[in-house]
Amino acid sequence: MTPREPALKKDGDLLRVSVFWPCVGGILLIAVLLRIPMLESRPLWLDETYSAWFSAMPLRELWSEVPAYETHPPLYYSLLKGWRVFFGAGEAGLRSLSVLASVATVFLLSISGRLLGTGMKGEGVSLVAGLLLAVNAGSVKYAQEARPYALETLAVMCALVAAAGLFRASCGRPILRSHAPAFWTVALGLSGGLLLWCHNTALFVAFGIWCALGVAVLSSDSTHKGRMLALAFLAGTGALLIWAPFLPWFISQSQSFGTMRFWIAPMRFDLVSAWILAGGGPGPAALAVLLGGAGGVTLWRCHRPLLAGLCVVLVLPLSLVLTLSFLMKPIYLDRLFGWMAPPLMLLAACGIVGVFKSPPIRIAVCGIVLVASLRMVIYGYAAAPAEDFRTLTAELTARARPGDIVVAIPNELNVALHYYASEAGFPEVVYLPGPFPFLSQAGNRSHVGNLGAPQVVAADVVDLDARLADHPRIWLVTRRPDLYDPGNLVLTAIARMSRPAVELHFGLVKVGLFERAAP
Repeated sequence: MTPREPALKKDGDLLRVSVFWPCVGGILLIAVLLRIPMLESRPLWLDETYSAWFSAMPLRELWSEVPAYETHPPLYYSLLKGWRVFFGAGEAGLRSLSVLASVATVFLLSISGRLLGTGMKGEGVSLVAGLLLAVNAGSVKYAQEARPYALETLAVMCALVAAAGLFRASCGRPILRSHAPAFWTVALGLSGGLLLWCHNTALFVAFGIWCALGVAVLSSDSTHKGRMLALAFLAGTGALLIWAPFLPWFISQSQSFGTMRFWIAPMRFDLVSAWILAGGGPGPAALAVLLGGAGGVTLWRCHRPLLAGLCVVLVLPLSLVLTLSFLMKPIYLDRLFGWMAPPLMLLAACGIVGVFKSPPIRIAVCGIVLVASLRMVIYGYAAAPAEDFRTLTAELTARARPGDIVVAIPNELNVALHYYASEAGFPEVVYLPGPFPFLSQAGNRSHVGNLGAPQVVAADVVDLDARLADHPRIWLVTRRPDLYDPGNLVLTAIARMSRPAVELHFGLVKVGLFERAAP
C-alpha cells in the first residue's frame, strides 16, 4: 500500500444498502424522465433516417455491401434492426435503443464506486457523478437520437470501469472474489471491441483508454507494473481481434475518405466545443471544468494514477482528432465526443465531494449545477429541429397536384423522403444524380458525406428538360446545394424551363415550386 493508493475499504465502510440503492433508483428515474420527452414529437433528422434506412436492410446486404459506401460500422444498424422488431420503426421506437444505452451509462457510472470497491467516499463520488450525467444536456440530446453515439458512450464507460478494475485487481486488491484480474482483462477486451465497432473514430478513443491505463500503471508505486501492462496488452489484443473482421473495410473507407470532400472546416470554436457538449452546455460546462479542476487537485493528493488516467482519456483522443483536422483532413465534429461526459462528470463530482466538506454546501453546489443543466435540457426541448422532413412531406402532399414532380438534391434526400413520404398523393421524385446510393464507377465524381452521395455534374442535367417535359409544376427540394451542386446546375436548368412560384423552408431544407409558362 502506498500513500497515493488508499487501502480498500472494508465492507462496513460502504454506504448502507438502504441508502445506496434508493439513491441509484432515484438517479435512474431522473435519467429516464428527462430522456422520454420529444422522442416521438420531434421529427427525425437526416442522419437518423439513415439509421431507419440501413436497419431495414437484410443483414447480408448490411454486412457485405453497405460498408463499401457507408462510413459507420454496421453493428449499430444491426442492433437497431433487431430492436425495431419489438419496438417499431416509428421515431420513438428507433430512438428508444439510444435511451436504453444512455440510461445504462448513467447506471454504470452511479454504481462504479461500489463495483470497484472504493468505499463510502468513492461511492458518494460515483453517485454524484451519476446524478450529474443524468441531467447532462449533451447526454440527453444523444439519448434522443437514433444514432450510435449513446451506444458508444456506454461502451466507453464499460471500458473505463474495466480498466479501473484491472488496475486495482492486478495491484493485488481484488474487489470481489470473482473479480480477479482475468475477469477485468476479459471485460476490458470485450468492451474495447464493442467500442471499436460503434464508430470509425472510436479507434482514437480506444487508443486513449489504453494509453490512460498505461500511464496510470507507470505513475503508480505498484510492484506489479509488468503484470498490469501485460494484462492491458492482452485485453487490447482481444479488442483488436474482435474488431478485426471490419479492418479491411476500415482501411478501404479511410483511403476513400482521404479523397472525399467533407462538409466541415476547422474553426477555433472546435477547441472548446467538445468540452461544452460533454459539460452539458456553456454554463454547465464552465461549472464542470471548474469543479473538475478542483477534483484534479483532490485526486493529486490521494490517487495520482487515477488522475493521470482521467486526464489522458479526456485530452488525448480529442487532441489527436483536432490535430488531424487542422493539419490534414477535417474530421472533427463535437458529437464525436459526447462520450467525454461520464469521465468529466466524475472529475466534477470529485471536486464537489473532495473540496466541500460541509454537506449543505455540497448540496448547494450540486444544486447549482443541476439547475444550470436542467435549464439547458429544457432549452434543447424547445429548440426548433434543424430540419423537418415530416412537415415537409405533409406540406408537399397537401399542395401537390396531379402531374407534379419533385427534383431532389442531394440524392441522400432519398433516405429521408423514403421514411416520411409514404402517404398516397406524394409526387414522383427524381433524385440527382440518381437514387441513393449512387455508386458511380466514373472518376469524375466528387463525394461529400459518403460514397453513395456524389455531387451533381453537368452530364446529370443534360436531359433534365426532356425528363420533366410532361410535368407543368416542378418542386425542387434541396439540402446544402452549396456542397452537392456548387455550380447551381440543377436550379439553372429548371429556371430555364419554368418560373419560381413558391419558396418554403424547413430548417436546412428548402423547397421551391416552379411552374411552366402557359403555351
